[in-house]
Amino acid sequence: MESNIVITSRVRLARNLINYKFPVNMSPDEWSKVISEVDQALNKENKNYRLTYMRELSDVQKNSLIENHLISPALAEKKDSGAFLLSPDEKVSIMINEEDHIRIQTLGEGMALKECWNLSNKVDDILEESVDYAFDKELGYVTSCPTNIGTGMRASVMLHLPALSITNQIDKFLYGVSQLGVAVRGVYGEGTKSIGHLYQISNQGTLGASEETLIEKITQISMQIVEKENRTREHLKKNNYDELEDDFYRAYGLLTNARKMTSNEAMKLLSLVKLGSEMGITPMVKGKDIYNLMVKIQPNNISNIVGRELPKNDRNKMRAEIIRNELLNK
Repeated sequence: MESNIVITSRVRLARNLINYKFPVNMSPDEWSKVISEVDQALNKENKNYRLTYMRELSDVQKNSLIENHLISPALAEKKDSGAFLLSPDEKVSIMINEEDHIRIQTLGEGMALKECWNLSNKVDDILEESVDYAFDKELGYVTSCPTNIGTGMRASVMLHLPALSITNQIDKFLYGVSQLGVAVRGVYGEGTKSIGHLYQISNQGTLGASEETLIEKITQISMQIVEKENRTREHLKKNNYDELEDDFYRAYGLLTNARKMTSNEAMKLLSLVKLGSEMGITPMVKGKDIYNLMVKIQPNNISNIVGRELPKNDRNKMRAEIIRNELLNK
């Protein structure tokens, strides 16, 4: 059940070059130089990464990248200064001139923090062979935000917690988790809300702890949350089976018959049928990748399919069609 609840893992490393000011204080010429240095450093070892400047992308394309968790909302705002390097399998994204000069991000499916860390470390080593990082012997890596000083690492997992949400335990439970020194955020990170009962759990600070210690801490806390979610699912199935079955089948009926659907409604209903499938109550969606469908039907991903921004009503129609096709086709 862990793989059903822990959707994805991510490790992000913040790094800065010693000979430049932080991006917020840099000139356009300096922005370009940093992008060039990082691109050349990576290309010495791996020429398969694709460099993209933020100024080359439309708002729809940038927001679609955010919805696919390939760049941050902060980078999308760096229209003139930002760029990113993306690996062919999209597991590695190197954001340039966001809050720091370099943000190395690696993604993995399920509980894969150690694998993400190993991959991040490899990319970090490649870059460090050619560029000089800002590093203090006592503090560690120097970063724009004080909370990132030290290892500069943010380890996070995306969790699907519908049972805790349905039973109205989620706010109290996650507040308790936050007291353990972790941050609880929405789907797209800091300042965003949960949709589809999805939450991000990550370390709050990096100073004074090793990367291995931080990863172990997030892993252990995540497993405690998984255990609580599983126990709540078992309790619901034992004591509220009829109500659950009705809720799940109603959700499936709407998803497979509606002709228009908003993003929020779709996320809530998809979350329910995902839970129903994992509890063995809605077998008709077994084997369907509901999380990827959740990502696919986000507003800008839909607009990106047709290559232009669609009016809300047209998006709602197209979203309903995509969902019907995905759920009904074998």
